[in-house]
Amino acid sequence: MESAVPILEFEGISKRFGGVQALEDVSFAIPRGEIHALVGENGAGKSTLIRICGGVYRPDAGSIRFKGKEHVFRTVHESRNAGISIVHQEIPICPDLTAAENIFLGRALPKQGGLIDWREVNRRTTALFAQLGVRIDPRAQAASLTIAQQQLVVIAQALSLESDLLIMDEPTSALNQEETSNLFAILRQLRDRGITIVYVSHRLEEVFEIADSISSLRDGHYIGTVPKAGATPDQIVRMMVGREVTNLFPKVVSDFTPAPLLRVRNLAAQGLFSDVSFDLFGGEVLGLVGLQGSGTSDVLRSLFGKTPVSSGEIEVNGKPAHFRSSLDAIASGIAYVPANRQAEGLFSTLSVRDNGALLLVRRLARALGLVPLHELDRQMRAAVQRFSIRTSSISASIGSLSGGNQQKVVIARSLSTGPLIVLLDDPTRGIDVGAKAEIHHILNELTAAGCGVILVSSELPEVLAMSDRVITMYRGRVRGELGREQIDHEVVMRMATGADGAVGASPAPALSA
Repeated sequence: MESAVPILEFEGISKRFGGVQALEDVSFAIPRGEIHALVGENGAGKSTLIRICGGVYRPDAGSIRFKGKEHVFRTVHESRNAGISIVHQEIPICPDLTAAENIFLGRALPKQGGLIDWREVNRRTTALFAQLGVRIDPRAQAASLTIAQQQLVVIAQALSLESDLLIMDEPTSALNQEETSNLFAILRQLRDRGITIVYVSHRLEEVFEIADSISSLRDGHYIGTVPKAGATPDQIVRMMVGREVTNLFPKVVSDFTPAPLLRVRNLAAQGLFSDVSFDLFGGEVLGLVGLQGSGTSDVLRSLFGKTPVSSGEIEVNGKPAHFRSSLDAIASGIAYVPANRQAEGLFSTLSVRDNGALLLVRRLARALGLVPLHELDRQMRAAVQRFSIRTSSISASIGSLSGGNQQKVVIARSLSTGPLIVLLDDPTRGIDVGAKAEIHHILNELTAAGCGVILVSSELPEVLAMSDRVITMYRGRVRGELGREQIDHEVVMRMATGADGAVGASPAPALSA
């Protein structure tokens, strides 16, 4: 009986990249008509396995059976034509094309009178967005869309293919709670129609909400598969990392400096946010919380000189600051980790060393008049060890690293300047639970050393657990502020959604150590 045959079977799949064994003798099957979660740490081999399914890579050994037939996918088109559709973790979008053009890229378009029927293309695109419960102009240029909207365009493209197998690699990494709920409703509908979904995520709460069964990879090896009904989060974490992760949010409270490192008063950026005021003290993590479009990320970009401000004042260590560029912010002791590492954080054609040591090159060149390569290599090897970056060597291409390890390179580079103020925009997006705990320990090290940290995160439990104070924003304005003892998930969500009046201290706090 066909329904008894697994839709996808891996038999002895192995893949090596230079000195890194990405997959080794991986064998397991995915039943038809279920939502099957695939979990594992960064570098476990999940993305490599997905790309083999999608025709991006060919395995060094082993075979794939899809719908009972052995396949060797040599191109993306071969995989897609067989009935496999993939939403990759890094958003593959053409910024100069419209949303509709991205969705139907590389496919036959409807025509009328020998010409492309753009009205029909846009109608189909609007219908796909309606399925996702979002309103995006199909004629909007992709570059003008937010990261979340770009993610939804890619998801809509996958849904439009009506494939037998839909593989989704971290599809909610840029989505808010409402968008995620809409997506989950669609995935359940697809499953009920007999479509199989492989769901890859580091967010275990999502895995336990949406999955029917869970498979784990670790260090390129298949560990096992368990039904969701009989599994526990602790069990899945052990399968992923091979050890207990007893405290995902290891918050350590440090002493605050008597005077603020950063003072922001009535800051505004045209069309993005207005009247934003707060102080940041050394030794604290200040969380900025808000839904997509609330202005939290825009505030960070303005503080780093990437988005011009229209009014307001900024003081760093008691001195007025005017940032015309990011270099001005760096010179003032500010570091920034962007949310979109591919567009803003990485140079895809360069090596791990060149990406991670970029700011060191500038500092050494200014201090010595030359750049000693042996010193760059030494410092980059130290960063690889400190941040547990998995790479075959510092000379390896940044593109050969998993998404989470790429993010660690971005963080290492940002902190290489020895900043006093660190701006983190979704720093653990797409990072596994073990690596998240490592990043959280680094946050504790920064505050213990007297740094001030501003944290924006799409994962509310993370920002609430790691913050000493929380400021919520709604539609570009500060809604309220909560001290650590006041932080409550429900209260924060009411403020962030505009369902409650402003609470807590004034937007310009007089906080003492």
